[in-house]
Amino acid sequence: MPIRNLFIKKIIPQRFERVLREIRDNYFRKYKIEKLPKAIYSEKQDFHSISFCITCMNRLFHLRNTLEKNILDNQSYKNVEFTVVNYNSKDKLDDWMRKNMQKYIDQGLLNYYRTDEPESFHASIAKNLSHRVARGKIVCNLDGDNFTGKDFAFYINYLFNQYTDDILLQFTKKPFWGTEGRIVLTKENFLKIGGYDEALLPIGHEDHDLINRAKASGLAYHNIQIENFLKYLSNTEKEKAENCADGKTSYYQLENTNRKISNDNISKGQLKANPGGMKKFKLYKNFSEQPEIY
Repeated sequence: MPIRNLFIKKIIPQRFERVLREIRDNYFRKYKIEKLPKAIYSEKQDFHSISFCITCMNRLFHLRNTLEKNILDNQSYKNVEFTVVNYNSKDKLDDWMRKNMQKYIDQGLLNYYRTDEPESFHASIAKNLSHRVARGKIVCNLDGDNFTGKDFAFYINYLFNQYTDDILLQFTKKPFWGTEGRIVLTKENFLKIGGYDEALLPIGHEDHDLINRAKASGLAYHNIQIENFLKYLSNTEKEKAENCADGKTSYYQLENTNRKISNDNISKGQLKANPGGMKKFKLYKNFSEQPEIY
């Protein structure tokens, strides 16, 4: 770690460091915003249902910044859904959602699910949950620290009209590493490859594992580098793994181990994850008092 970063960590408490990063991410990181093609709005194409799949465990500080902005930037798309899975957050996420997001639930733009079961975060399990409850034909993993950008849903739909359904899109570009998990494919294909691999360690490389298995299974990969869609909020190494099992193992240690597991599985032709099925949870939908099993 650079000496400058170590110095900053010692003199600035984490919450203030986060505020400084948010200011930098929102106002000083530069993006090249281009005019989107008129064709993405054409009524001569199919308008597929699209679900943006979000998970959150103790990351309300992200959703306060991103969630409503993302809904507003995509609400004009006629068939869009945001699914938010509260993965047993302890930061009053439930109260905030009830107070601030009910209007979007009432409009059918947002579906909110809460589980009280997990004791720690597991990225693959949480992401599978948010994708399983999604209603859309097309599912997009959307990390809670990501901004979609204006009319992102229209652009996704446009690409699925240009290509076949058997594609996988990843929206990322150097140096905007914070959007590497922005992965889009049909829900049918997501389930065909077993979703995210729940046998991996709690976090790290799960997105690339999904991509690599999808490519090896025959899906055509497209890397989209339009900077309109690549805005995000930064995380420290500690923040990336702090809600996971022991909270002590380095994120990069977890990532490296998962990379080895993933590469080994793919080399053996094990392209479908979770052959015994994904982990199930009791979920409370949109503040219902009666849970359902998913």
